[in-house]
Amino acid sequence: MKKTLMLIAVLAFAAAPVMAEDIWDPPWEENPTDPQWEGGVTTYQRWEFGENQYEPVEMDNNFGGASVEFINGDYPAWVEGWDGTGAEICTWHIGADDVNGGGIDITVYNNPEPNKRKVIFLQVTSDNTWDANGPTSDPPGTTTYPHPQSGIGGEWYVYTAQIDIPINPEKEVIHIDFPYCTNIAEIVVHTICVPEPATMSLLVLGGIGAILRRRKK
Repeated sequence: MKKTLMLIAVLAFAAAPVMAEDIWDPPWEENPTDPQWEGGVTTYQRWEFGENQYEPVEMDNNFGGASVEFINGDYPAWVEGWDGTGAEICTWHIGADDVNGGGIDITVYNNPEPNKRKVIFLQVTSDNTWDANGPTSDPPGTTTYPHPQSGIGGEWYVYTAQIDIPINPEKEVIHIDFPYCTNIAEIVVHTICVPEPATMSLLVLGGIGAILRRRKK
């Protein structure tokens, strides 16, 4: 009996759908030897809407609790998943008024130290892409799309974007607009606060100066 239960558990695990967190790593994990990420402080938060509405199901953030707010959205919305079995999954549905689209606001807290740069790496699993302008942030940053969309079955895709904020705010709000009738299964937010190159140069020069002063003594 125990062997049968164990086999069922293994099969269930093997049949579990691939989520966005398994698709791509953020650039500081893909290229850990890249000097621009040296000294960076990271956070991680993941929402999976089959389990929770607003709070992350996984979070590694020492600076405060991350949260998500939906604009013109309905929860739960049960739709056919991407594993090809016809089984339904629980999602957030954008377009509660059956006419207009909507969006999400994600609040993430950061390392409060000044003179740093903030980089955000987003992954969203949904059956429709975000609007053409893509994600934005407050404070504002530069948004790029570092990976192509990845199909995971049926009409489901994983979309990614990266936002570079030239300061390190105490927190930022990430806003994403979606067209009407979008179902969102998962959101993953990786962040890193890294010293600016100028700051790093000053630290290096300061260290060299301290060594020279010691030698003179």
